[in-house]
Amino acid sequence: MPRYLFDTDAVADHLNGHAPTTDLLAGLLDGGDLLATNAVVMAEVHSGLSTGSRLLADEFLNDLEFLALTPVVARCAGQLRYDAARRGQTLALADVLNAATALQHGAVLVTGNLRHYRPTGAPTLALPR
Repeated sequence: MPRYLFDTDAVADHLNGHAPTTDLLAGLLDGGDLLATNAVVMAEVHSGLSTGSRLLADEFLNDLEFLALTPVVARCAGQLRYDAARRGQTLALADVLNAATALQHGAVLVTGNLRHYRPTGAPTLALPR
């Protein structure tokens, strides 16, 4: 059964009622797929929420599978960032942590920011825009 790690923009789209993203999420759930989050996404989502929006966000995030940022994930993220730097590319730490989480947990990243993840080799699914 496929596992999908929702990037922060995917969670934000869903929480803001962006119909194409919400429809994508519903389709994945209807197909029996696993939807996941991690500490990076949770922190980024919470950094942009008003106090009144936190309960709704937590209800959604708590229903997702939580993919841990393990030492293996951290080392993988460091290697991804190192390799990109050697190619002259600067990747954000949050992005490489998400990519490494997806790679280590066998998940596909659902994101509108494909260019952030292409250099990592992590599998992606584009958000409908």
